Amino acid sequence: EREGTMLRFELAQTYVRKGAYTAAAPLLQRAVVDHPEDARVHLLYGTVLRELALYPQAEKEFLCALALAPGFAEAHAGLGILYDLMRRSADAEQHHRRALALAPRHAGYWNNLGFSLYAAGQNDAAIDALERALAIDPALVVAYNNLGFAYGRRGSMADAERLFRTAGGPAVAYFNLALVYDERGDSAAAKELRDQAFALELTLEVR
Repeated sequence: EREGTMLRFELAQTYVRKGAYTAAAPLLQRAVVDHPEDARVHLLYGTVLRELALYPQAEKEFLCALALAPGFAEAHAGLGILYDLMRRSADAEQHHRRALALAPRHAGYWNNLGFSLYAAGQNDAAIDALERALAIDPALVVAYNNLGFAYGRRGSMADAERLFRTAGGPAVAYFNLALVYDERGDSAAAKELRDQAFALELTLEVR
């Protein structure tokens, strides 16, 4: 029975890594019953519930994980992301910073904090956090994109384009810059950039 439980948990982990959250949910629902004192199980179940947009249930699981293991950085990070989705900015920032206090060299946690601050309108602080993420892990693509949006909000379009190009190439850069101009209320510039992106994609397809 113990081996079967471990296999179910490992299968659930595999499903989560592949984004198959619906398939993972029943396995983890049983796992939290079988192992209510295992913080890792509550963390993984909370992650699945969050990705299925079951936010109150996800919050319960993350809080269970932290009650069992208050120094569990990954659970603080997961709860921070959940609170961002729930638009609870102050709570999100608190947990992102707690995750970083426990794991200060984790580039992903710096990226999470940066995105959270960006979403909360703290643009300069977001840029600082995202630059820290990339200083730790220069290959963290999502941080290039997030930093590009933060620079775009600041009005530093050349820096934003450079970051977007690093993350995904010129077509992606034009699409993302169009979003920046949309946010700034410049629909004409946004349309021009989208047209350039579509034209570039068409050229690449022909090749």
